[in-house]
Amino acid sequence: MLKKFFKGILIFLVAIIFIVGVGDFLWINLPKLEARKDIADIENYGKKVNEIKLDENIRVVGLGEATHGNSDFQYLKLEVLKDLVEKNNLKSFCLESDFGEGILINNYIHGNKRDENISRIFSFNIYHTKEMNELINFMFDYNQRAKDKDKLSFYGFDMQNPEKSIEAILDFCKDNNILQDKNLEKEFSFRKDTNYKISKIKEKENLLREIKSHVDLLSSDYARIVSRAIVNVLDSIKYYDLDFNDYAKVNTQRDKFMADNVKWISDFESSKGNNLILIAGHNGHVAKSENFYKPMGANLKEFFGEKYFIIGTDFYKTIVNINEVGPDKRRSNHTFVSADPLAYSAKKFNGKYYLDFSKVKDGETFKVINKEINMGSLGEGYSPVMKFIPTSYRIKEVPKSLYDAMIFVYYAKPIFVNEE
Repeated sequence: MLKKFFKGILIFLVAIIFIVGVGDFLWINLPKLEARKDIADIENYGKKVNEIKLDENIRVVGLGEATHGNSDFQYLKLEVLKDLVEKNNLKSFCLESDFGEGILINNYIHGNKRDENISRIFSFNIYHTKEMNELINFMFDYNQRAKDKDKLSFYGFDMQNPEKSIEAILDFCKDNNILQDKNLEKEFSFRKDTNYKISKIKEKENLLREIKSHVDLLSSDYARIVSRAIVNVLDSIKYYDLDFNDYAKVNTQRDKFMADNVKWISDFESSKGNNLILIAGHNGHVAKSENFYKPMGANLKEFFGEKYFIIGTDFYKTIVNINEVGPDKRRSNHTFVSADPLAYSAKKFNGKYYLDFSKVKDGETFKVINKEINMGSLGEGYSPVMKFIPTSYRIKEVPKSLYDAMIFVYYAKPIFVNEE
């Protein structure tokens, strides 16, 4: 009798596992099949990336990426940058990297010594790639030929890694004899320790404010940039004081700080006669809305209104290079499918196309961009469990509610991170 009972339990458990397995298989794969259909009039609206047309009133173009770990999305930054420089007299490119790193890169592209691996400056190793080296050195080469008034500028709009800002601040203080009697190099020597605590910076908060009061007395453009760098260091103190268990609050605050930087950069460039900037970051930051926190894009829409034009991106299939969850954060490649029917349609355009939603007035494409569909979205953390939970890499959203336009890639290839 007992033997039959345990046999029944075993059969029941196997049946449950089978049902769950089949259910998960269908959960993952049915959306893929549903996405593989022709959108009848998509070819009437899809354009090449170099056919982007901006209204004259646009001041900020946001270029998103569905993942950080795909070479296609990193190369799109350069492709769009070149196009807007040529057609729209764009002078400024801004990246989801620390403000201080932007200062160092900007100094480089205005210098005269080429560096084929300049991307190593970035704290985020997602940018240690040949694609980012190509983008930065395009700007370097362009500036070698351009007149002073036509030179390009590079900015970072993030504030999570204040060490590079401190480096730029200290160099400026040394060059301008600001508070040198206080031995600022010694006061901030902790920044050279890769494991330093943010509390070390917090201890110098009053000193940073004193430095800023001296920098603000100077009238040069570079002094204004260094003053903003100090604001970023002070913002990083506020950011790391937050309770990181509160996901929504932490991300809302970070995106608010990033939006403030973008507004500052736009105003700063406008004061020099440059009324258009290009910003590039994850889709989740540049978009008009996000499910769990208020993104940078929502802040920018409130401030700039229709002068902020957002171009999202998506893949149909990707092999993405991503950080493994764990203490060593080893990077590896993993395959995902977005089940996005618009991205699937990229097959009709040799694998990539641009779609301006404002140009789509009716028909099947109009219906698709105005309804909830699956789209791909991957951050910088991978766990094997994600393979069984499609909502961990797919979002269900209305494309037009997030972006003004999108660039779709059928198959997105992984970045190769150079750790030298």
